[in-house]
Parts: sequence; structure tokens; C-alpha cells
Amino acid sequence: MRKRISVVLIDDNPSMRAGVVASIRAHRTFEVRSAPPQTVAALRKVRKTKPDLVLLSLRREGDHGLSLARALHAQISASRVILVGLEPVHKDVMSFVRAGVSGFVMAQASFNTFVNTVCSVVRGLQVLPPELTHSLFAQLYDHGRRS
Repeated sequence: MRKRISVVLIDDNPSMRAGVVASIRAHRTFEVRSAPPQTVAALRKVRKTKPDLVLLSLRREGDHGLSLARALHAQISASRVILVGLEPVHKDVMSFVRAGVSGFVMAQASFNTFVNTVCSVVRGLQVLPPELTHSLFAQLYDHGRRS
């Protein structure tokens, strides 16, 4: 039997968190270790459990997703981070990649796309949905022009 992928979900919306956790648990590939809503508790849980993957919601109120992504990557670099949910502001895609985010799952993505993204990221790949590819290339182009 294959090792299950350990996941910590950080999402402050209880209904969304419950739905995502239920979907993840229904799939035999995943093991949900916790789903704490508060940032400090989430960081503590990730440090303690060292999951393969952290799913970070972009819907978080009161926290800036970019700061949390940086903190996760700095403190637990072995855990991969995927942003899930709403589309990130297109101008922030490169910032999220620099912060250590390994993948993005858009709000409208199918569960199959979600699973494929998670499995790819756990294998060490970086995943950027087609909806964000143009943004990243535009940011790279602008960055190159300024340098």
C-alpha cells in the first residue's frame, strides 16, 4: 500500500473547511491531520505534525495569505504549500511563488484537478493553473525590464 499524503488545511471559513476536509477524507490518498482555523494554531500544528502538504485558503480574513505562506515555508520548508480557493490577485502570483508556494488550485477547479495538483506538488513539481500562467509571465517580463 502506498503512503498516504498528510494534509493540514488552513481555512477560517467553517463550512468550506468542513467541505474540503470531508472531500479529502473520502479519498484514500489523503490523511487529514488537522484543520485549525487560527493562524497561530495552524502554524503550531504544522510545526508539530510536519505534514507533506499544507492547503492554504485565500479566503482568510484578518491574515494576509502571502505573509502566512512565507511563514509556513520559512518554518516548515519540508512541507509543500498549495493555495486553494479564490483566485489570487494576479499581480501577486510571482510573490506567492517566491514565498515558497508550490501550487495553486482555483476555486472552480474540479476535484480531479485538485487531486492531480496535490499529487504533483507532493512529488516535487510546481503547478500553476492556465488561468495564472499569463500573469506570471507578465510579471517576469516586467521584472526583467526593470533589472
